[in-house]
Amino acid sequence: MTTKKPDVRSQVLAADESRYQALYRQDVAELGRMLVDDGYVHIHANGNVDDKAAFLASIQAARYRFINAERTAQQVRLAGPLVLLHGRTRTTLDVAGETKVMDNAFTTVWKQTEDGLKLLHWQATRRI
Repeated sequence: MTTKKPDVRSQVLAADESRYQALYRQDVAELGRMLVDDGYVHIHANGNVDDKAAFLASIQAARYRFINAERTAQQVRLAGPLVLLHGRTRTTLDVAGETKVMDNAFTTVWKQTEDGLKLLHWQATRRI
């Protein structure tokens, strides 16, 4: 008999990987479907905060382009209809033609909905 936790863990890791793949492709439509419609918050490592519209606009405008994100030490916790995923990410970005590498801790909050997992919150914290 399988438990629910490993199933949800697999689902949230797969959803997060799909989100990164959409980021690499700059697929704003797909990203839009992955984020909750009301209340999405994206907190960047520099402290800037975007709502869903602002975050998607920044991807659409190609202010930065995600190249790669190596995620490690990922842990999943269930909290009712919410699933928390946190860990570390070493993200390579193209920012105005310059390659930058960021080493962050991250926390995501996913919400279990009738349409599957939707991202409610993303927060990065620069590791020093």
